[in-house]
Amino acid sequence: MDRGLDVFDTLPADEAREQLLSCCAAPGWATAVTAGRPYRDRDTLAAQAREQVTALPWPQVAQAIAAHPRIGQPPAGDSREAGWSRREQSVAADGGGAAVDDLARAELITLNEAYEQRFGYRFLIFANGRGAAELAAAARQRLRHDDDTERAVVRIELGDIAALRVGRLLDDLAGAPSDQLPSEQTSVGSSPARYAPLSTHVLDTAIGTPAPDLPVRLDAPGGDGGWRTVAAGRTDADGRLRDWAPADRWDAGTYRLVFDVTGRLGADGFYTEIPVVFTVRDAARHHHVPLLLSPYGYTTYRGS
Repeated sequence: MDRGLDVFDTLPADEAREQLLSCCAAPGWATAVTAGRPYRDRDTLAAQAREQVTALPWPQVAQAIAAHPRIGQPPAGDSREAGWSRREQSVAADGGGAAVDDLARAELITLNEAYEQRFGYRFLIFANGRGAAELAAAARQRLRHDDDTERAVVRIELGDIAALRVGRLLDDLAGAPSDQLPSEQTSVGSSPARYAPLSTHVLDTAIGTPAPDLPVRLDAPGGDGGWRTVAAGRTDADGRLRDWAPADRWDAGTYRLVFDVTGRLGADGFYTEIPVVFTVRDAARHHHVPLLLSPYGYTTYRGS
């Protein structure tokens, strides 16, 4: 039994909405997630948290962004949101917990200002566990986006933050710190399957929705100089693919994600498949490789 989820599912609706606003400060989002109760498990609730972000009108997305502190400038105070923000912005170097140093902080402040001048709202990114150099590189890359592409990325980042915070909210409701609770629910005597720390998320920017049921395969170099397929799967209803590549086929090296987009783009689409070749240097670190898709172009980047 998940006590935190049970408490959340049984809260009065007004109280549930109020609690959820600490996860995402968009009233429409909190109302929609509350209306979806009861949830059968945390994954279902997290998926709903992400899905409802994609459904928000942009003014409410902007309202939610404004509630977040600037990256590199975590807030003071003892509120739940402030504590979560400080925890999420406790950027790590090589998996440690080192705080942002003065040089990196200055660069992030400069990039924040450039981003706000460019787009008119704060730079928002899923910062949990990401180093200052990685955050700065992401900001520089996203400054090159056009307005529509960047808004699509913002929705992904906001959805990921909301899903993370919903999980932490459940931990709070359960009455125990999240680092003292198991990360997975498994039956007694069972051993959970092990998967490579690799995920993707496909978003159709032409219509602003996730791309469900899209075939994806993972290739590794073959002995003949070509590629061999080590895993294959399809995106879920939220356009995501996680826990699909066996851990025993994952190590440092070069990989290729191949997105079969023929069925998604149709006869008028320019691409039939999109290969994304990347290098893994730390096989223990999670790698997130999203795809922002349109009929005549695409964008991909390294997430976490």
